[in-house]
Amino acid sequence: MSAPAFDGSGLDILTAWRAAGRIPGFATLLGFDVAEFADGTARLECPVTPDHANLMAGVHGGVMAGLMDAVTGCALLTLLDDRQRFATTDLQVRYVRAAPISTERLVAEARIVHRGRTLAVADCTVSSDAGVHARGTAGMMITPRPKG
Repeated sequence: MSAPAFDGSGLDILTAWRAAGRIPGFATLLGFDVAEFADGTARLECPVTPDHANLMAGVHGGVMAGLMDAVTGCALLTLLDDRQRFATTDLQVRYVRAAPISTERLVAEARIVHRGRTLAVADCTVSSDAGVHARGTAGMMITPRPKG
């Protein structure tokens, strides 16, 4: 399987993903959907399935961490043009409440709190109807998109 195409500005990419009904790659594997995005913010949703379970009958922390990584990246994408790309440099996750596997849907929200020339920082939360399950911060390195 080939890697997904990432052509255009970050807004172009997010718009295409939302129109397609999915984010390609790892996010599709876990079931993440682009719910909304705006200048420096994003919201992703993840319907919880039995495949998301950990050994304690809750949503696995890796699902929440993956959701946090994806939503912070989407928030940064809203600020990037077609000559830029990014990579996450670090992700700090604090789990504050277990999410039972019976949880219907997780919602991740992120906002960019700093955007410099080569570094951006985002704050994010993962929640459900039961409340906040995780809070975190991501650092992301902004680089030029390779030509060709």
